[in-house]
Amino acid sequence: MTIGAVYLGLLVVGVVYALMTAAMGWLSDLGGTDVHVDASGHFDVGHPHPVSGTTIATFITGFGAGGVVAHYLLRWPFGWGLLVATGSGLLLAGAAYLVLDLIFSQTQAGSEHSIDDAVGREAEVITPIPAGGAGQIAYVIRGQREATPARSTDGAPIARGRVVVIEKMIGQTAYVRVKA
Repeated sequence: MTIGAVYLGLLVVGVVYALMTAAMGWLSDLGGTDVHVDASGHFDVGHPHPVSGTTIATFITGFGAGGVVAHYLLRWPFGWGLLVATGSGLLLAGAAYLVLDLIFSQTQAGSEHSIDDAVGREAEVITPIPAGGAGQIAYVIRGQREATPARSTDGAPIARGRVVVIEKMIGQTAYVRVKA
């Protein structure tokens, strides 16, 4: 077996892998069935790992393609062909990683916010806050309306519909004062 056959074999494996994954993705959409797995909590995946199935498959395809070009088209010796194959594999895998990272970082969105982000915001009392007791407020943060338990900072009652300012958060409970 020559090195040219190895390059060609790797190129074919990479292309067949890409075609199979595309076909399986398309076929899975035909059934109209959606499988959803949920877990309590929020998993922030962040960014893809540089060494993943996608980048490895892309490296194999690029390695094979670069080797085929260097061996069959340019007719370079083994060492130079190996260098071109490795370089093209790394270049394509790196590009695939950067594209995936860009896609995932741009599409990852959430309405989660830190509890501290609520401090200083205006809110509306939606359940009256009795003297020394707890009620409920609603406020808008990151374009989403949130509701949370609330207590008056001075212990005075606050009627429903009043505008308040969140002074501090302890756990999920907001401590508020009437907006002046």
